[in-house]
Amino acid sequence: MSDPEGHEPPPSLVPPADVIIPPAPPSLVPPMDLMSEVIPPAPLSRGASRAVGSASRIPPSPPSRSLPPLPAVEPILEQAADARARAEWDTALEHYKKALFVLDSTGDTDKAARASIYASVAEVKAAQGKGREAEATFEKALATSPGHLRSIDGLVAIAETASEWPRVVTYRLKRADVVDDPDEACGELCRVADVLEARLGDTKRAVALLERALVALPGDTRALRRLEPIYTKMRAWPKLVLVHDALCRAASDPKARGAHRFAQADVELGRLRDEPKGLAFLELALDEDPQCDKALSALIAVRTRREEWAELASVYERLLDRLAGLKDRERAWEVCRKLATLRRDRLLDGPGALEAFRGACELVPDDVESRAALAELYANKGDRAAAVRELETAARNAPTRAQTYRRLYDLHSRAGRPDRSWLVATCLEELGAADVSHELVIEQFRPDGPIRPTTAVDDAWWDEHLRAPGADPIVCDVLRTVSRAAIELRLGELADKRLLPILDPAAKQDRASTASVVRTFVWSSRALGIALPELHLLEDVPSGIAAVPAREPVTALGPAVRTGKTVQQLAFLAGRHLTYYRPEHYALVFFPTLAELSSLVLAAVRLVIPGLSVPPSERGSKVPDALGGALTAEEKTALEAAVAALDERGGKLDLLAWIRSVELTATRAGALLAGDLRVVTRILKEEERAVGELSYDAKRGDLLAFVSSDAYATLRERMGVAVLPSAPPEG
Repeated sequence: MSDPEGHEPPPSLVPPADVIIPPAPPSLVPPMDLMSEVIPPAPLSRGASRAVGSASRIPPSPPSRSLPPLPAVEPILEQAADARARAEWDTALEHYKKALFVLDSTGDTDKAARASIYASVAEVKAAQGKGREAEATFEKALATSPGHLRSIDGLVAIAETASEWPRVVTYRLKRADVVDDPDEACGELCRVADVLEARLGDTKRAVALLERALVALPGDTRALRRLEPIYTKMRAWPKLVLVHDALCRAASDPKARGAHRFAQADVELGRLRDEPKGLAFLELALDEDPQCDKALSALIAVRTRREEWAELASVYERLLDRLAGLKDRERAWEVCRKLATLRRDRLLDGPGALEAFRGACELVPDDVESRAALAELYANKGDRAAAVRELETAARNAPTRAQTYRRLYDLHSRAGRPDRSWLVATCLEELGAADVSHELVIEQFRPDGPIRPTTAVDDAWWDEHLRAPGADPIVCDVLRTVSRAAIELRLGELADKRLLPILDPAAKQDRASTASVVRTFVWSSRALGIALPELHLLEDVPSGIAAVPAREPVTALGPAVRTGKTVQQLAFLAGRHLTYYRPEHYALVFFPTLAELSSLVLAAVRLVIPGLSVPPSERGSKVPDALGGALTAEEKTALEAAVAALDERGGKLDLLAWIRSVELTATRAGALLAGDLRVVTRILKEEERAVGELSYDAKRGDLLAFVSSDAYATLRERMGVAVLPSAPPEG
């Protein structure tokens, strides 16, 4: 009891301060974990001992109990994780609860750690199928740390599993509010919008969230792509145009940008009925993607309906520039044709149409329709020679197109060229497209026999006028150089194998023989400028005419050509056969297959370029290996020049095309001598001849183009067999 006057109590009643022992703090460890242990009193200082001695009447303090140190949280969490991995859910929960107790006991204020443990407990509850308990625990975690993403994700998962879509929206919106990354927040808003529209049917709120996402992250393609179908469904056309504009700006692929511009045009034209804006977007679509067919078709349709021809031509011209930069030849060809037609038919721009049609023909040389149109333009401006050239090119590319020959016939007739008119008329006859006027000309000038030339074909004319497509002057030079040596080596091989035919001298025919076939061969050799081979009448010649491998050129004539053939037919057969005796062709008589000829030509090239590999000969011939030793010094020099020319062009060879060219050239030579296309085509149709695997149609097509060509007409004029005009030309 204190003194009412404020005096201190007597000293004998108050022990010294340093001997007062404070009571032990209350234990923080659960009773089950307590460990009893007697702790001896701590030794006192000397002063304290004296004080105790002076107050010996105070009883000593009873012995006290002490607590062990608290365990760390991390090992407990590791134990919980191990139990969880083993699906020992109850054990995991015990450890998580123990970890929470330790945090509480130590006064740890780390809210994130506490929320993480709560989330772990909730996840274990969810794994046990206790959804509501798990949800409550996640909520406890969020109460501890409102921005704990793991707990929010857990609540989202529970709500989605239960199809509780309003709760999904709530939690996902909460997640969008707490994430730091704008991209992640925008994606979350897009997902919420999906739920609102697809699950809850709340399109208006979904649009609001998507627009909010675009405010947070302008140009986000996820939000834009979700808004596109919604705006379409809502018929919000102006907003849809803006969405496609943003998507176009975000796209890197030209096709995608063009598609978005076309979509804008489609809305403006079809929904908003704003043609000027729609046309502008169509042109933008073609600027973005010159290959956008839909935009081009729509633009043509609208401009055509509005009769805005000059504007459409301008679009085509810009588009051509873009396509040229892209090197898109096919599309550029299509646009060239459209531009040419527009200039010709709508703008009445002849020079511009000519330029565009020429561009189309340069891009696609076998475009016969553009060539025919180009020919008409040339004819209309008075340039008939250019018109004829274009039509002749069209005939080469499409030899069975009757319109080409009809137009050629008209041009030649007006120009007073009866020989060319007659030749073209025979082409129409062959195609079954001749009318009465054509037939009159055909019958008027049709010969009753082969041609009667006044001049023979010289070497230059073969190259200028007779050779068919596929001819290769370098291959001709190589074979002309090595043929002598190669043929000698092949004859030696045949002699060693006793395969050389033994000819009866009595079968050899004199040049002065009166036999029709012999006389035709003699005449044909003079007309073509080819040396006449020895002619032998033999009985076993299946094809009627055959080259015989011998030291000197020999031709065998069988019964099939000795009787039953007209002179015109014999002229064709002789001319075709003799073509193979030209120096550049003669190697084919001894090396007739593609494999054998390839082996020979490559062996020749290897003599100049030693590293070149040569495939083995088809018959195991030693000619390729022995060729170098059989050539003269002069032949080797000529071969080096030919191979150097081959190397300059990249070393490319097409020997199959060359073989076919020789056969087509031989057919042309025979047709020249026969003088009548009808005679030749009938022979070709009936015979079986497989040189170069050429079909009857291929040979017939080449003949049609050749007979209507300037080259054939010039050859006939030079040989003195052309039909001469009897009246001045028209016009």
